[in-house]
Amino acid sequence: MKPRHLARGLLALLIGCTAPAFAQADEDDAETIELLKAQLAELTERLEAMESREKIRIETYKAPVNTPPQARSNPSWTDRIKWKGDFRYRHESIDAEFEDKRHRNRIRARPAMEVAVSDSVEVVLGLGTGGEDPTSANQTLGDGFASKNIRVDLAYFDWDTPLQGLSLLGGKYKNPLHRAGGNGLLWDSDLRPEGMLASYRRGGLRVSGLFNWLSESSGSDSLAFGGQLDWSTNIGSDNRLLVGVGYYDLTSVKGKAVPFDDDPRGNSVDAFNEYLYGYEELELFGEFSFNVGDFPTTLFVNYVENLDAPEFDQGWAIGGTMNFKHGNRPWRLGYVYQDLEADAVFGLITDSNFGGGGTDAKGHIFRGSYNLTDQISLGGTLFINERDENQTGIAEDYNRFMLDVQFRY
Repeated sequence: MKPRHLARGLLALLIGCTAPAFAQADEDDAETIELLKAQLAELTERLEAMESREKIRIETYKAPVNTPPQARSNPSWTDRIKWKGDFRYRHESIDAEFEDKRHRNRIRARPAMEVAVSDSVEVVLGLGTGGEDPTSANQTLGDGFASKNIRVDLAYFDWDTPLQGLSLLGGKYKNPLHRAGGNGLLWDSDLRPEGMLASYRRGGLRVSGLFNWLSESSGSDSLAFGGQLDWSTNIGSDNRLLVGVGYYDLTSVKGKAVPFDDDPRGNSVDAFNEYLYGYEELELFGEFSFNVGDFPTTLFVNYVENLDAPEFDQGWAIGGTMNFKHGNRPWRLGYVYQDLEADAVFGLITDSNFGGGGTDAKGHIFRGSYNLTDQISLGGTLFINERDENQTGIAEDYNRFMLDVQFRY
């Protein structure tokens, strides 16, 4: 018998036994009778409260049985998906020696979907305008209103492994290697490597190793493998120093035909448009961040040498940025001087704007940007360069101005 049933039975028995006594009691016992009645009422109230608490306990216990475990532990699929992207409209003017001056408008749209597969694994799929150019998602306007191309820009997984500090990327991903000063001496900012990259971070130390497919064929594949090590530390309360080294080997490039569009982009080729040299690149870089008054400032230097070329094998860049505020809106000014010899780096994947793209160019880069809002910014870049001196012996002037408005979401 349940406790509450037993208590109710005892209460009924007590009432039954005492009822006759209550009937025969004289007036002298009236006070005692009233006291007993109050005690019985209190006991009844307590029993009802016990019964109510027991019902609540039973319902709580039964709730997990009626609720699927996955519905309780896993968030909705809509909560695990995030959308992000950017849209940029650009007007640019190009003034290259021995060529007609050119003005053009270009767009770039890059929507992306990020899916949290678990707490440690994320899958990203992104699309982009433009054609097959590995260093640009720009689409030039003015082709009879023809429809524009959309391609796969990103398709990769990002896994924070159980080993603390170690993460893995696999697929076609945004380049996570450090670019000193944000400059494109070795890598264009829009480059999307294809393959695998592992990164380990502990404190101010970061080590990255890459294994990418540059060109796959039934014969010998061209691979890009190597790594980068950088270390950063605070110097005082406002200053920060970062130094690093990188090594990258592009295998089976020497003697192969120029890929993509047959343009060597400054690299040395033979009469059959095949590369004369391989590209085994050693990189050194450093950055120093500090304040000039209230203005955060960063200076950087970057050097690269191709260990597989006998001449025109070096490149370097030096520059800096300074950040300001207009009210509560940030703006930035930047300057770089760069000298990139013909075979210092692989021309297909270096900056696609400096000197018209590729190598064998030197000169100045001026940059400025202003944030209208957190999502809308204006920017301008001016290139005053000379190019083709290594290949032709005569430096040609190359000037380019780009004005951008960009929207992020």
